[in-house]
Order: sequence, then structure tokens, then C-alpha cells
Amino acid sequence: MDSSADLPITGVCVVSDPSKAPPNYTVIDRTFDRSEDADLWKDGLFGRRTMRYLCVERSIPDMTKDVLIDVAFINERDPPPPGFTVIENTHDTGEKALKKKLLCARWMLPSMTNDAITELIFLSRASRKPPLGYTLVGETNNMSLCYKMGKLSKPATTAVDTPQGYASPAYNLKPLGSSLPYTVAGYQPPSGMATVNRSGPPMHGASGHSNSVTPLSGIPWQLNPRFQTLTELQKLTIPEIKYKSMMDIENEYKYDFRMERQAARIEPERT
Repeated sequence: MDSSADLPITGVCVVSDPSKAPPNYTVIDRTFDRSEDADLWKDGLFGRRTMRYLCVERSIPDMTKDVLIDVAFINERDPPPPGFTVIENTHDTGEKALKKKLLCARWMLPSMTNDAITELIFLSRASRKPPLGYTLVGETNNMSLCYKMGKLSKPATTAVDTPQGYASPAYNLKPLGSSLPYTVAGYQPPSGMATVNRSGPPMHGASGHSNSVTPLSGIPWQLNPRFQTLTELQKLTIPEIKYKSMMDIENEYKYDFRMERQAARIEPERT
């Protein structure tokens, strides 16, 4: 199999002549299961033959170039789903791309998603079930369009060196009481954890450092009695927030208003 098949799809178009596909695009001119003609246009019994073929471009992920994350077929009078763009005309002649239907594509920057579509295939009418790892999109001209998702390979991030003597903070879920600059009543630090005892600014000895007395010398650090009830802080933890990509959010809250449209069509018939 061609190694480019695992690359994300970064371009989709429809052409009327397979020989006029854009540079670096692959024409899908055969069905996946039977190697039959994958013409998207249904011709009548008479007249000149009209051809339409789907073309895709695959390329190495670029943080500035969108990747394909979803496709859909809709009726030509229906509005496109939110976040989708319509491939309405052919790339080579500017004519209508499909008959009675519209092909919609959804794009997203690689930095906003971990997955992208890597392959589009057509199945003949005899195949009703998509191959393993593929998702069925819809039908056009007695063919079923399916896609396969793949993981995006993100560019390696360069480690940033921290200045000498500076420790990067560790974001863990330790109890809040362990990081306070004072001891909370009733709180016992875990074994092995160093405690911080503050008794004012340090007094340097005769090791070459200053021996001067500062205004805060000898003043102990003491918590105001009003806040002695802060023992509950040791139970406070930071909750784990599950990461969701833009695609996950759209899929979770997507609503196509299909029921409302059906009800709007039925109402005039009742009257």
C-alpha cells in the first residue's frame, strides 16, 4: 500500500474530467470492493454522458493547513451542517458537482484535533456494510461513501531549558495544606516531606555575610487566630479536567433539527 495513504487528507474536490485533477490530487475513479466505475453523476438513457469524480489530496500535517475531519451528503435544498463547507461546483469546469445532493466537508487545524480522515472510498451497491475501520457517510449514484480516520503525527516539541537554580513547578494534586507557608492546625505533613519553619529573616553568622539587624528580625510568623479553622483546606484538591478537542465538543452537542424540519413539512399536509 502506498505510504501516502496514512497521511491526512488536506484537499477535496470534484472534477468532470479525471485527467484535469489538480496537481498532487488522487482521483477516486474505482469502487473499493469491485473496482467498478466510481462516477458520481447518474446519467439518463439518452444524451451526452456527464462524469463526476472525487479527488483528494494527502500531505504531511502542517500546523497552518487544515485537515479533513468529517464529510456528509445532504439534499441540495437542505442547509449544510454547522462547521461544514459545501463542495458545490467542479474544480475544472465550475459546473454543478453532484445531482440532487451536496457534498459537505469539515476542516480543522491540526493543532485543534488528534484525528483526521486519511482515506475516502466508494462501495458498490452490492456492499451494504463498510469495511473494518471505515465509517459509512451516505449514498450517491448507487454508491456508498466511507471514510477512515487516522491519528495525526504532531511535530516534536523542543524542550525549553530552565535557568540554572530554577525548578519548574510540579502540577500535582497534593492537598493544599502541604504548600502553605505556615502550618495549619491539625495538619500533619506526609512522611518524607520537608516542613518550612519561618521565624523571620535569617541572621547571618560570621561567614563573610551581613550581621545587620533588620526591622523584621526576631518577629515570629504566626497565623491570625481568626483563621485557625483552615484545616478544611487540606481536603481541597484540584479536579482533573478531561481534555476535549473542538471535534469532540461539536459531536457531543451537535443537533441537526431533523425532527423540526420533518414537523414543518407535515404541518401543511394536515391543514
